[in-house]
Amino acid sequence: MSNATALVASESPKGARFSTAFDRQPRMARLVRRFVSDFHDELVLGSVCSEGYASPQASRLSMAAHELVENAITHAAEGEASFSIEIGPDPEDPARRYRVEMKTRNRAVPGDHEAIDALLRALRAAADPFDVFLELMASTVKRTDGSGLGLARVWVEAQMDLACLVDGEQLEITARASIVRDSEDTERDPSRGQAPS
Repeated sequence: MSNATALVASESPKGARFSTAFDRQPRMARLVRRFVSDFHDELVLGSVCSEGYASPQASRLSMAAHELVENAITHAAEGEASFSIEIGPDPEDPARRYRVEMKTRNRAVPGDHEAIDALLRALRAAADPFDVFLELMASTVKRTDGSGLGLARVWVEAQMDLACLVDGEQLEITARASIVRDSEDTERDPSRGQAPS
C-alpha cells in the first residue's frame, strides 16, 4: 500500500493495541488523530460520540497523537514512520486507572535526538513545565518552518510523560499517561454527541 503499509490491531482482557506504518504524508497525522479519539472512547466509554465530538480525555489524547505523528513525519530522514497506541488497565491500580501508551518511530535526522533530550530534561527539571512551554512558545514565535512546540504540548497539555530512544538510525518517542477511570473526563455526559442548539 502506498499510504499505510501495515495495520495491526489486537484486543485482550489486558487492553487493546493498534499499530500502523505509513508513508510520511501530512494527512496521516489528521487520520491518526481521528482514530485515537474513537479508539479511546470505544474502549473506555463503550461507545463513540457522534461525528465531530469526543470525550475530553479523547480530545487530549488525540491531540497528543497528532503532535507525535506530525513530529515523526516532519523530522524523519526518509522512509516510513510508524505509530502505535495501547490502552489497558494500569497495573498499579487496575480497578481505578487505565494506562495509555503511544509510540512513534522513524529514521532519525541527525541532531534530533539531542534536541529532544534537551527539551525533555528541561520539562522534567522545571518546577512548572508550563513555564518551559511558554518560554519555548516565545522563542519560536517567528519561526516559519513549524512551531517546534509539538512534544512540549504532549507533555503540558495532554499531561503525558515522554521518553526518547535511539535504536540504530531509528528514533522512538514514547508518550505515557495513567488516567483515573471515574474522573469527569471519562464519564459519558448524556448530552455528548448532540449538536449544540
